[in-house]
Amino acid sequence: MLTLFLPDFDPRLDDIVERRPAALRDWLIQLPMSQVLDAGRQVLDALSSCNRVRIAPDERYALLEQYRTALDLLAGGLESLYRLPGLPMGERARQASQLMRALWQELVIGYKRTLVDRLEKRSLFGNNNRIAAQAIQQAMYAHYRLLLLSCRVYMSVPAGFWRETHQLFRHAAEHKLLDDTLDKLTPGSGLLYKRMLLLALADPLRYAQDELDKVIELVENYAPLIHFQSLTKLAASAGFFLVRLDQDAPPRYVGARNTDGVDGAALLVDTIELGKKLHRALHALETKAPLAHDRGKVLMWMEILRRVNRQWSIAPKRLFQRIQADTRIELCLGLAASVHTTSAGKVGACAVTPHISHWQIINESPGGYAVHGEAMQPELARAGEIVALRANPDEPWMVASVRWLQQRDDSSIDMGLQVMSAQPTAAMVRTAGPYETAPSQPALLIPEIAVLKQAAQLAASKGTYAPLRELAVDTAAGTLRLRATKLVEQQMGYDLFEYQPG
Repeated sequence: MLTLFLPDFDPRLDDIVERRPAALRDWLIQLPMSQVLDAGRQVLDALSSCNRVRIAPDERYALLEQYRTALDLLAGGLESLYRLPGLPMGERARQASQLMRALWQELVIGYKRTLVDRLEKRSLFGNNNRIAAQAIQQAMYAHYRLLLLSCRVYMSVPAGFWRETHQLFRHAAEHKLLDDTLDKLTPGSGLLYKRMLLLALADPLRYAQDELDKVIELVENYAPLIHFQSLTKLAASAGFFLVRLDQDAPPRYVGARNTDGVDGAALLVDTIELGKKLHRALHALETKAPLAHDRGKVLMWMEILRRVNRQWSIAPKRLFQRIQADTRIELCLGLAASVHTTSAGKVGACAVTPHISHWQIINESPGGYAVHGEAMQPELARAGEIVALRANPDEPWMVASVRWLQQRDDSSIDMGLQVMSAQPTAAMVRTAGPYETAPSQPALLIPEIAVLKQAAQLAASKGTYAPLRELAVDTAAGTLRLRATKLVEQQMGYDLFEYQPG
């Protein structure tokens, strides 16, 4: 039994809704698509009105196909406004993202109403699954686009998203409609569902925009390799994730835990075959990397493969329990700004004094913090960047990495920080050579942590690392000669690697 949210009908809209597909198409074609916000608002008004009047399911479906084509055209223009490297968004970008989000939600409502009306009519006049199958497929497609948008702007999906996605999948599975598709280019409901599960498991709020492009590419290429299993098939500690079909929740890692206590409808997502293919792809890249012309891009691709493979095999566990907190801290965002700030301006040249913003700690653990910020300069907060932070003006600066971002509905920001060092040394690094003419780049020396068996490391601008590369590192105390030895991680904002004295 489907229990999908649908808005009430509004008889006042009956006379203003266009019910003729050809006339609707002509009106949509005449919209000023170059003025994408204005055109989008007009489409939203018309679509939301259409969803709130009574129309026969077959006729509604024909209208929705015209609206879907218009949304596909609008999506590119609106994304060019809201796709930004960091948060918070400016006003125009925020309007564009909210408009596109509302458009996809209304399109979902239209297909859900078509499905519900078609199922009710089928019970009276026979069994015709064609419109029902297509309505499910298009609702799942719109849900997938809504999930992509939410990832792109670092926002949670709307309430009820996962419950209704699971319901649509379950209904399609029970009626053998998962593989039904309009054409060979349009994924079926089953494949769209797999893409949504896999994208959610990738923990997309952890990626910068260019990295997210690669993650989405992996999702769409590899989603056919995941398989659905019953709970009785749980056979390994890695590669199994639990989906509760009766809950408003994404899949979660289950490992070897007993699932006997799981009540209600549930299934397992098996990623074992996917993991094997990713390992082979990673091995092929590692073989080609030394001879690659653009080694930096290859290294980034390899790092993303490693990160998603970890997420899709054994989801990382929190090392420490987070404790609720309510402390204000100061933050300075970005590697260059962190170098300038941690050295009190003695190292690194900034054209302007780095901006210091104030954030509130939501909770903390020995390894890091979750913080919340409201008023700050646009686009400064970025996943995979380094920040400097301190609780009081008389305390030394620590440095941390931005592990995830999340934008709230009021445009304020939550951010996850993993502390890298409480005692960093600000530096400028350059490639050492016969003439040493290469420009210096900001860097941070991270001291050894013996208790964690963590070697001394250097965090520098992305692209600095290369195996055995010799570097000259200028600090306030003098110049060091180092040799890069092992890449620890590569983020969009920095390379972190171990080194030895040169």
